[in-house]
Order: sequence, then C-alpha cells, then structure tokens
Amino acid sequence: MTCYWARFENQNGNIFRLDTRIYLLPIMKPSNADDICIGAVIGKNPGSAQPADFNETTLQPVQLGNDKLLPNVKSILIQAHEKAEIEINNNHNKYIQVLNLFYLCDRNLREAIRSINNLPDHPICCSENNKFNFILYSWGGSNIELKKSKNRFTNKQLTDNHIWFNYKLQKIKVSMPREDDFVKHIQGLRHEFIIPYIAKVLKKYNL
Repeated sequence: MTCYWARFENQNGNIFRLDTRIYLLPIMKPSNADDICIGAVIGKNPGSAQPADFNETTLQPVQLGNDKLLPNVKSILIQAHEKAEIEINNNHNKYIQVLNLFYLCDRNLREAIRSINNLPDHPICCSENNKFNFILYSWGGSNIELKKSKNRFTNKQLTDNHIWFNYKLQKIKVSMPREDDFVKHIQGLRHEFIIPYIAKVLKKYNL
C-alpha cells in the first residue's frame, strides 16, 4: 500500500510521469469510480521519482527516490484537513492531482528543459482538462524557457481558487499567477503560510 501513484510512459528512453496522484491515506489500488480528487498542485517537472515496474502502463506505485515534493504536498493536505476539522475517512480515497509544466522525469531541470525542447511531440497529462476545487502553484520564478508551458495553464480556467506564495512580496496570493511572477516552490515554504487557505476551500466544498 502506498499514497503515491502515477502512470509512466517510455518514449525512446525518455520517461514521462503522467496522472500523478497523492492519496491522503495509503491505498491498495486506485479506483476511478470511488476516488475523490480534492484539488491539484502544479510543479515544474517530475524529478527523480521512478516507476516500480517499467513494463506497467496503468497507474502504479511511484518510487520516490529523492523526490520531496510529493510527501511535502501530502503533509500540507493532512494539516489542512486538521485545520478545517475534517476527518480523513478511510472509506474515501481522497487524492490531490499533480500537474507539471512538462512531464519528462529528470532531477536536473536544465537538462530536462534541453531534452524537452528537442522533442517534437511529448505527452501532456489528460487531467489538465479537468476542473479543480483549488490549485496550489509551485513552479518557481520567471523563466523564458518555461513561459509557453506556464501559459498552457494560465490560458485555461481550471479553478476558481488559486493559492500561491509570492516570493517577492512575501505574501500569499489567491489570484492566478502570471508567467513572470516568482511563485515560491513548496519546498522551503513554511506550511503555515498556505494551510489556512487550503482549509478554507476544504470547508467551502465540504471535502
């Protein structure tokens, strides 16, 4: 049992991590019929996490490696439930969807950007077409090479509830970030800055 699940694609040796889910409680296997997506987080790209089985094409456990983002998000969501006084029910498989600016697995962002720019076509997570109760942004500062990928999200209306920490202003923002805003990465961000805002959304939608 694990909390971290994703679907992996291998394209000519390039590993892409798609439909990544962080469940609040360990589960035996995802169920699209019973699982409840409560929100989403958007990062840059998958880091060092790898599939448990390279031959598996459906959702499978994620081998975290040195990836700290997924456990960090899980910790934040559990604390937000506690803040909202909402019990995490064992009968409901609650999860948060992980989206990325691009989905190529590589712990070195510079190398990942170089690789993705050399690929004429690469997969995009189908979950980007969904509507979410909230989105927690974690894609860092301004980067001309990532502008197009950020605009892929800012040109959509994926949620009515945006949550991110403006590093320059040192304050939480609840509007959609622009591509040149310095969106503080979750790693290194004190959880108490964002937990009250997530808890508010959880209570609003009775999640």
